[in-house]
Amino acid sequence: MPDTRQRAFTLIEMIVVIVVLTIVVGLGIWSIGLLRQDAQSVAGTNILATVQRMQQLADLNGLTQSQTDPVQRLIELQNELAGAGYANFQFNPQTVGAQLVFSVDANGMTHWTNATP
Repeated sequence: MPDTRQRAFTLIEMIVVIVVLTIVVGLGIWSIGLLRQDAQSVAGTNILATVQRMQQLADLNGLTQSQTDPVQRLIELQNELAGAGYANFQFNPQTVGAQLVFSVDANGMTHWTNATP
């Protein structure tokens, strides 16, 4: 007589599979969070380097900035460089201005740094 029982997963097997999947998904989410933090750090470093290059180029060309607000100073810097023929520095000054601060030394040179260390 043929065996008519159907073979199925037991409750324990299903719980083990769910636990393993939960662990794998948790590790994946955690890894994505770390990658996102690394990407934000690199982006912050890159935008700081870009603004510092812009400032050096403006200093070499004798361009001066009078604004005291970082956002307005970045807009002024972009406009002055574009007027001098350097139109390849395009970014959103409102976003960048919130991330950077500047100081002017005794020689009148502007130095940009990250607002948060």
